[in-house]
Amino acid sequence: MDIAAEQVRKRRRATKKPYSRSIVGATLEVIQKKRTEKAEVRDAAREAALREIKERIKKTKDEKKAKKAEVTKSQKSQTKGNMPKGAAPKGPKLGGGGGKR
Repeated sequence: MDIAAEQVRKRRRATKKPYSRSIVGATLEVIQKKRTEKAEVRDAAREAALREIKERIKKTKDEKKAKKAEVTKSQKSQTKGNMPKGAAPKGPKLGGGGGKR
């Protein structure tokens, strides 16, 4: 009889009760509101958000490209008159003292 009682005890599992609470960054009211609205509305909002993000990324890329072009233009104009062709750049030589001992 003891063995049978043990087997019954092992089979029982705690049932998970449904609960509702807010998640980090979204209150319970916001979650309920999103759940009740139609799928088309949600999809449209998502598409608009994605489009806005893509535009912002493209804008920053274009700005970086323009800035890079300005920098390279100014660098080319600076190096043109200063250094004659074939001249080595001044400064300490890099690369350690190789050779035999």
